[in-house]
Amino acid sequence: MIESKMPDKRGMKCLSFQQPYAMMIATGIKTVECRSRKIKTPIRDLVVCASKTAKIFQPIDGLVYGYAIGLIDVVDCLPFQKKHLNSAMMTQMPDDGSNAWILENPRMIVPYPVKASASFFYTDFEPDIIDTNRNSYEKNILPVAYNSGDQEMEEGILYCLFEDQGSLWDLFEL
Repeated sequence: MIESKMPDKRGMKCLSFQQPYAMMIATGIKTVECRSRKIKTPIRDLVVCASKTAKIFQPIDGLVYGYAIGLIDVVDCLPFQKKHLNSAMMTQMPDDGSNAWILENPRMIVPYPVKASASFFYTDFEPDIIDTNRNSYEKNILPVAYNSGDQEMEEGILYCLFEDQGSLWDLFEL
């Protein structure tokens, strides 16, 4: 395990993302985040939180909601360009003035419940980094994941995250 140190007295800096994007960021599939907000970089060890509510897609079996699930480094903030589309898991250009946050060093963590806000927020827990692989996911994340009983969807998520990441485009029609 890699030790993580809290950077300041407020605790770890966190940001919420909708699923399935939160898990795509935590596993390194999504390497660009499109946001209207311009930020100063770098931001090291940003805690990736999965929003508690599902607004883009209905809740998805095998994904967690309302938990911190990963760490990421935001290494740059640039005007969003067409070249960022695939890495952002997008098919259409966003509104003018959008920014591409360049993401590196993704790490999954043992899920930790959080009360998120719409902007950056802070939490005082110390993340426990886990291997980014299917076994770690099944052991640490699936026990707290949404489960409606749709085993096919859960298996599809696991397959897409850890075996054929390109199939996420098909699974979610991105």
